[in-house]
Amino acid sequence: EDLNTPDAIAGIVGGMSYDLTQAIDGALREFLLAGGEIGHGGSYDFGTYPSGDLDHAPEDWDGEFGDMQQARWVAEQGLKRIATLISETAYEKSPLVARAYLLAGFSNRLLGEVQCESTIDGGPAVPNTEHFVRADPLFTRAIAVGTAANQTAYVNAAYAGRASVRAWLGRWDEAEQDATRVPITAQYNAVFSTAVGAIPNDLVYETTGRKEFSVFGSVWESYPSDPRVPWEIRYDKSGRVEKGQDGETPFYQQKKYLTQDDDIALAKGTEMLVLRAEARLRAGDLAGMTNLLNQARAHLSMPALTQPATAAEAWPILRLERGATLWLEGRRLNDLRRWKAAGPPQADPFAAARWVCFPISKEEARVNPNLGG
Repeated sequence: EDLNTPDAIAGIVGGMSYDLTQAIDGALREFLLAGGEIGHGGSYDFGTYPSGDLDHAPEDWDGEFGDMQQARWVAEQGLKRIATLISETAYEKSPLVARAYLLAGFSNRLLGEVQCESTIDGGPAVPNTEHFVRADPLFTRAIAVGTAANQTAYVNAAYAGRASVRAWLGRWDEAEQDATRVPITAQYNAVFSTAVGAIPNDLVYETTGRKEFSVFGSVWESYPSDPRVPWEIRYDKSGRVEKGQDGETPFYQQKKYLTQDDDIALAKGTEMLVLRAEARLRAGDLAGMTNLLNQARAHLSMPALTQPATAAEAWPILRLERGATLWLEGRRLNDLRRWKAAGPPQADPFAAARWVCFPISKEEARVNPNLGG
């Protein structure tokens, strides 16, 4: 009860941010391997995850599922607690409240994008889309409170977050409207830091201090000059290609994240251009798709794409552009799932024989009476 004071609100919201970063950091390696964003070249045992068999040992998912659910619960319940600590007037224009709504929205989106099914606070199994449904009003509240608090960065991030979950719910017209509101330069991150008590970016350590993951063998090996997918081949003093931690895999080092203080994007303006491009492609507007993709490429001084002649030619381009834009951000698995469900020409051949989502953890099944526990 000593924490039931307005002075504690900053700490409560800081805890929400910490838990979301912890959930992302703890599962990012699995996200990247399962989605084919990077290859395994190390000594750690990831079981069947690199091959796309994500259901083989769901007990391996216990910690990750728990961390993601903790991030969601702490944010949602924290908002309820904050509402008891300050007046309604102060609540509706508080920058901290706007940030809390934003974090609750992204925590739900995270679960929705990676889970096959989920649970809410010990309830029955629900479709992954339940988290998108929950995220939508949270982002809407972040827009309202963020606007009242004059927090442009939060408002931009909330529009981007809402655009994505509305697209995944099939509400593409509304998603386009939200995405159009996000400037190309906007970016909102999960916060990583080497400060005492913070979460450092572990992927940096595993690809610099160690050689656990390599771009070798991934689709991005064929794109050595894409500024969105920076990597380099590492050579030893004898001029030979270095090997990964397993002593066998050629070590192609990611260069997107260089220090453990580097943040990971949750939303950004370039993603919104690609999302709008996908909406245009779905509507049969190949010229509109190409124009939007080229806007995103021009922002990075990349050469323009030539307009494809058919939808069958356009979908591989769209998939590649989205994959490059979101590389190493842990978002690929959901894209593979929704495209696979739609079938050709949307489906990515990479996902054909792979799982594209994670099961509910065995720990949850053991303790949840609705799941037989």
